[in-house]
Amino acid sequence: MGGVQFILWEDIFVVIDDGGGIPSDYLAIERKIIEQGVRFKEGIGCLAIIPVNARPPPQATRKAMTAAIEGAPLRCFCWFVEGSGFQAATVRAVITGLRLVSRPSYPTHVASDLEEAIRWILCALKGGDDRIESAPLAAATIRAKRAEGSAQSL
Repeated sequence: MGGVQFILWEDIFVVIDDGGGIPSDYLAIERKIIEQGVRFKEGIGCLAIIPVNARPPPQATRKAMTAAIEGAPLRCFCWFVEGSGFQAATVRAVITGLRLVSRPSYPTHVASDLEEAIRWILCALKGGDDRIESAPLAAATIRAKRAEGSAQSL
């Protein structure tokens, strides 16, 4: 497992975690989110990408994730569960249930497609619907950074 990676694209913070992350990864992520929030005073969007074959993180890591998110200047949060079939559908269903129970102060969404996830986030951020046309560029940038290995690893 590769652990945690992150990508910054304008006012969107992308976290990619295959379940191999550790609590200290999320302390570093919290600092990066706060830094990005300083640059974007209207708030930022977070996209959590859950790769195919990801495993659930340990309890200590889940607590660190929650703490990082609670301290972030978020306007919205979206989970993108990669893959198709029963396993991906199950993960999306579990996340949907958890988000209904947690009731954060910002909107949340569960997506099965990267561009769908980005379009949803862009609508919730400053500029809203006027930014939809940049979704393909954002998706292409995220895919390219992951493919070339330039997503930052913790």
